[in-house]
Amino acid sequence: MSSRRVVWSAVLFGLWPLVSCAGKPALAPARDDADSLHRSAIVVDTHDDVTQRLVVEGVNLAARLPDGQTDIPRMREGGLDAEFLSVFVPPMLYPGEKGYAQSLVELDAIDGLVAANRASVVLARTAAAVREGAAQGKTVFLIGVEGGHSLGDAPDAELLERLQTLYDRGARYMTLTWSSSNRLGGSSGDDGKSRGLTDLGRRVVARMNDLGMLVDVSHVSDATFFDAVYASRLPVIASHSSARALADRPRNMTDDMLRAVRDNGGAVCVNFGPEFLDAAWAEKLDALEKGADLGAIARQASGPKEAQAAIWHKLKELAASLPPVPASRVVDHIEHVARVAGIDHVCLGSDFDGVPAAPAGLEDVSKMPFLTRELLRRGFSADDVRKVLGENVLRVLEASERGRRDVRR
Repeated sequence: MSSRRVVWSAVLFGLWPLVSCAGKPALAPARDDADSLHRSAIVVDTHDDVTQRLVVEGVNLAARLPDGQTDIPRMREGGLDAEFLSVFVPPMLYPGEKGYAQSLVELDAIDGLVAANRASVVLARTAAAVREGAAQGKTVFLIGVEGGHSLGDAPDAELLERLQTLYDRGARYMTLTWSSSNRLGGSSGDDGKSRGLTDLGRRVVARMNDLGMLVDVSHVSDATFFDAVYASRLPVIASHSSARALADRPRNMTDDMLRAVRDNGGAVCVNFGPEFLDAAWAEKLDALEKGADLGAIARQASGPKEAQAAIWHKLKELAASLPPVPASRVVDHIEHVARVAGIDHVCLGSDFDGVPAAPAGLEDVSKMPFLTRELLRRGFSADDVRKVLGENVLRVLEASERGRRDVRR
């Protein structure tokens, strides 16, 4: 989920080892060869916020949508085999226990999507199910929960039990925080930047390990990041974070963080949002947001869904007024993560339908083949491209499955 939603918080709370690409770039590969590789690979995206459109707008993902960045027809066009649907609830619109209740509404919407398209869609709960679905030519969905606030505000023991419920409903990762700090730890998006993992947060990480639910370290403060990586006995994932060395944004990973994920055996999935690819672009958008009367938009909304939709529309309008960031910047970040952390530890986490703009040339899920062509052009081997496209994520999922313990009571 884009850090643009930090703006919603401000408004609404006030109102309410070295890789094969090193060296000179190779000659551009033949398009047919690149497309063949892309279609034969298992392509996995670890973060997509189109789930909220299911609930807020009632869209039909089986049909080609006139707007947005994700639908099933475009997934097929782009050779995107598997997509993690993000269960995200804005905490300023659904505070406390309302957050958990609304998370269940989003899970119900995902179930409805799968049930309505059983012949062509599958909800995967294991890496093997992803591989099987892709082999059968089906569109595969997985689930990730964005933010520990989605557990609600019940007593600690109840929150731990709710992790089991989320897992049983299909969630295979949970982001510890969103852009606001919570009872689990500090966030990179507010004044909790210096806060680390709390005692409850450590218990949650341990229970997630036992369940086989990936610990997602996107959005967390630097202190919470290192606490979580060291607390987790299983590989972690950063489901939608880019490289801070290339774009100095708090949501991005420093080189030390990239190496820590490597040492943990996890993976960092590069975010496609221009604000995480180019710091200068992000600063321009920040300035536009400060001048926009988002408060008035929120006050005029008749309810939380309407407020969410209206503010999101305004943010997209502001982003569209800026010059686009080229899609090559996504590959710059992939290349950097691969160089620092190693080729086995980089993946794709688009944040589509959660970022207000997309890079030119990678505007939606149908444009995914660009990544394969550009990676090959820069000298990545076919095997390394397969790792970036999906194999690294499947490896981390498999490690989590092997390392889980039976904690069901």
